[in-house]
Amino acid sequence: MKRWGLGFLSIVMAAGIATGCSSNDDVVSNEASNNNQSGSSGDVVNLTVWHPESSREMTAAYSEIFEEFNEMHKGEIEVSYEFIPRGNQYAYEDQVSAAASSSSLPDLLSLDGPNVANYADSGIIQPIDGLVDNIDDFVDSVIVQGTFGDELYAIGPTESTVALFYNVEMLEEAGITPPTSLEDAWTWDEFYEAAKTLTDRENGIYGVNWTLDYGEWIIYFSGPTVWSNSGGFIAEDGSTTEGIMNSPETIEALEFLQKFAEEGLVNLQPTPTEFEDGNAAMMLMGSWQWENLKEYPDTEWGITYYPRSPKGEQVSPSGDWTWGMSTNTEHQEEAALLLNFLTNEENGLKLALASGKPAARKSAFDNMTEWNELPLRVLKDQVIETSHPRPRTTSYPVLSARYGEAVQNIFLGADVKEELDRVASEVERDIERQSR
Repeated sequence: MKRWGLGFLSIVMAAGIATGCSSNDDVVSNEASNNNQSGSSGDVVNLTVWHPESSREMTAAYSEIFEEFNEMHKGEIEVSYEFIPRGNQYAYEDQVSAAASSSSLPDLLSLDGPNVANYADSGIIQPIDGLVDNIDDFVDSVIVQGTFGDELYAIGPTESTVALFYNVEMLEEAGITPPTSLEDAWTWDEFYEAAKTLTDRENGIYGVNWTLDYGEWIIYFSGPTVWSNSGGFIAEDGSTTEGIMNSPETIEALEFLQKFAEEGLVNLQPTPTEFEDGNAAMMLMGSWQWENLKEYPDTEWGITYYPRSPKGEQVSPSGDWTWGMSTNTEHQEEAALLLNFLTNEENGLKLALASGKPAARKSAFDNMTEWNELPLRVLKDQVIETSHPRPRTTSYPVLSARYGEAVQNIFLGADVKEELDRVASEVERDIERQSR
């Protein structure tokens, strides 16, 4: 076991996040889940599983999958599963950290993709090389996300991305034709000019919508702007962030996004349904949003590609919740059996449909025919062709939290270089602390 305490729990505390772990009363679970440790009852192997509470559809899909697994292995394996509420953005991670301190981790646990490096280095999850069936069927970004060092530590059933949603009627009225192929993706200038043209402040309409939810979203949605401009956040080997987080390319990328806030092209205090209600002409949002838009039949919408810097290629974010096997499990064989069941083609497809996200297995797309046509083809193209993982570093919790704070300040008018210098300095201290 490595430095789990410093490697994750204290980092979250340092980021200013409330760390009170959820009590047992806060955990949604199936009736068979009576504790957090695996064990056996007679000849039955008991496996425990944790996943953060999500949408009703995803909870139902996962519950169905777990119950089907239990029925298939009745008398041999019994899965007890818990859906843990996220009272704040990091409540689930807090509970994982607390369980690591008491060696009471579940056999399998869900984790956000960029946390793989930290969890692996901290001894929370173990390598799963050779345990995953048909590994070549997964899209590359899922393998990259789950790899730390030279070993695979996590694998998931779905992927995600961020694209530019748009109001069809508004763009047609403005004479704007959004790109329909990856090769024609808008440059920054084209995106900016479209947002400027579509902004109608007199009638309360903004050119584009993006949210500023504290937590992982900020680096997820803004990362491609940085990477497309040949900027970055940290060295490939995780050794330093100085000169990368605050490089001229990264500064320029954030100054480009800041311009939208300064010129009133984006609303920094949007309502949750600003785009759906017709108060924003475009929206940078996650791939899951198309399912939510079905509830607004009066809003005709489309999807185009994430805008790219003129200096670089088109880039889109990648990464989703994935599954890892804890170092506490005493039932690796049975846990691997469940892991493969969760991520097989059939269940990957079921979870993709429940979440509205792209599938992680390429073969699953064969049964997702609407993803071959616009508008969902845009999301598929990005997952397969332009996906870029978030930084893989054990200092990721500090990097993500501090960068999120900096971007919020930048959108409110703070100096970009000063904010990024501060983030680089704080992440650098964490890197140095971990190397001691």
